[in-house]
Amino acid sequence: MVKVAAVQMDPKIGQLELNLEQTRAFVQEAAREGAKLVVFPECSLTGYCFASEEEARSKALVIGDQWTTQLHKLAAQLDVYVIVGFVELLREDIYNTFLVVGPEGVKGHYRKAHLPTLGVDNFTKAGTETFELIETSLGKIGPLVCYDARFPEQSRILSLKGADILVHITNLPLTASAQVDFLLPTRANENRVFVLSSDRVGEERGYKFLGRSSIYGVDGEVLAQANNVDETIIYADLDFSLARQKEVYYPASEGKPADHINYLFGARRPDLYKDLSEG
Repeated sequence: MVKVAAVQMDPKIGQLELNLEQTRAFVQEAAREGAKLVVFPECSLTGYCFASEEEARSKALVIGDQWTTQLHKLAAQLDVYVIVGFVELLREDIYNTFLVVGPEGVKGHYRKAHLPTLGVDNFTKAGTETFELIETSLGKIGPLVCYDARFPEQSRILSLKGADILVHITNLPLTASAQVDFLLPTRANENRVFVLSSDRVGEERGYKFLGRSSIYGVDGEVLAQANNVDETIIYADLDFSLARQKEVYYPASEGKPADHINYLFGARRPDLYKDLSEG
């Protein structure tokens, strides 16, 4: 079993040191509770609602700078993996980035591929790398950033590659409750994989955020969920071996007199799905 934590926080736009201080305090609290994976919202270190590319670029972070070292030291000290979000500067471009830092240092990153016309995503470049897992000693993490969850192809690719958990960092607005109620549990159920979604709360430049950070089981059931107001941490103990069982046995029951097995991935028909790649 792996204890995971989704941190629901209210980061302050452009205030790296304050956000890092909050991050440190939340990680320490989660580690005291036994969490080994601690996940923060999208753009948790930088804020999201930048008004221009110039402003976003001025607050963008470079992987490998001092803040990364601080997170590495914290992760090593507490023997945890930490996932944060931020606006990243890479040469001349800025990205909306997901980063995993563990006791060994930076374990991997992912740059948001699907960009809505909201906040900093109006100014960031879309990630172009193929969808890959980030491997840790705990298990295999499939990264998603906010709007990415709207596209089932990304979750399916990551699940086919062996994800134990899909980690969704997000800044969902108040209008996005359907994602929490329907879309995210569907991603868990259709792929038989755990889904952890860390959202923010509070208000930033007129945008109010949904909160309701959630952790879902492999059938889409809610294992833990936060409210829509408070900064808090939610936890769940996950058995990743369940996410690796894609052949599921269902015994006979009332109204279904026969046993059966669902070959979740084995029954796929990629030969009939070509329109997806040609669309």
